Amino acid sequence: MGVLNPGLHRVARTQMRPFSGAGATTQSPDFTLLAVSLALTLFGLVMVASSSAPAAYATYQHPEQLFVKQLIAAIVGLVLLFLFSRLDYRKLFAYDGILMIVAISVTFLTLIPALAPGGLWLRLGGFSFQPTEFAKFALLIFLAASLVRKSESGEIRDFMHGIVPFFVLFGVLAVLAIAQPDFAMVIEYGALLAFMLIIGGARLIHLAAPTLPCIPVFFALIMTSEYRRDRLLTFLNPFSDPDGRGYHLIQSLTALGSGGLLGRGLGASREKWLYLPSAYNDFILSVVGEELGLIGLLLILSLFIIFAWRGLQIALDAPDRFGFFLAAGITFSITFQAAINFGVTTGVLPVTGLTLPLVSYGGTSLIISLAMIGILLNISRSTQAARAKGARLL
Repeated sequence: MGVLNPGLHRVARTQMRPFSGAGATTQSPDFTLLAVSLALTLFGLVMVASSSAPAAYATYQHPEQLFVKQLIAAIVGLVLLFLFSRLDYRKLFAYDGILMIVAISVTFLTLIPALAPGGLWLRLGGFSFQPTEFAKFALLIFLAASLVRKSESGEIRDFMHGIVPFFVLFGVLAVLAIAQPDFAMVIEYGALLAFMLIIGGARLIHLAAPTLPCIPVFFALIMTSEYRRDRLLTFLNPFSDPDGRGYHLIQSLTALGSGGLLGRGLGASREKWLYLPSAYNDFILSVVGEELGLIGLLLILSLFIIFAWRGLQIALDAPDRFGFFLAAGITFSITFQAAINFGVTTGVLPVTGLTLPLVSYGGTSLIISLAMIGILLNISRSTQAARAKGARLL
């Protein structure tokens, strides 16, 4: 198998070392990662407050309504970040199957109209929840734990026992997501699965065998849906229908272009006044560019690059393979979504529906992202504890 990075491959192959996590909570987490995560979350709250006010007023007659919801989600997420940063991540290893079953069951509930009128959000009482985000979290833990087991037994190199079960699971999750419909999450599931299997040591030919037949199915799903087909055609030529299919992208590019180097000023966006659809979620970067200019965009980009760098370093330094797979998967999941959102906003990629992690409006996404970052911080704590005990790290 061709290995993208020998260092990643070497860490992924190391044996699962017994290590007591008792001292992990006394160690300091990766301060740079924590600072970047908090900065992105705070920046997101500021931009949601700015970009969501017109839409919130039009819908609820209260301009602060969406911001308040996002603020509550941020508080819940930060509490989970703290808890997961203190909880030994190895405890998750034994619950990967249970989490996956719960995630599939909860996602299935969105097919019941009484519980999920819109199909995507599960509503219980006064709360709404996006099960596909939780399913992504459960999938990540399940993949990390399964790869440890399969690499120890050698099954990861076997097609039927090492690869097929993962693709069956992906098929179940994809069908449930498409039924909602949440096509963007199918992209996330697929990208995460491919990434984890590659770093886990799977043979590339084994990955190609089930992937190639999926390509025409993927294309058929796009072309048989007017909504998804329009998104693709818009990407190819947005100006062919500037008042219809191309409206989203043209307004996004207009916002970015009008911001210049320094922007119009915080809160001074014109596009957010219901000209730019999804200004506070899918296209929040457009508002950032309009209000804070190229400087603001470069700041956000720099923060995500630093996040990716620190996450990768935590993965490479992890004291065991479960920590390696978890850290690498979390880092990939967040940075992949950010990269896609940057590409969509600037017209480099077709509209996917993927929001900007930690920044865009979306309570479930924010909560899950912060919880995953908490796990990442705990892995960094455990690495420090292992070093303090003199453990040999690769």
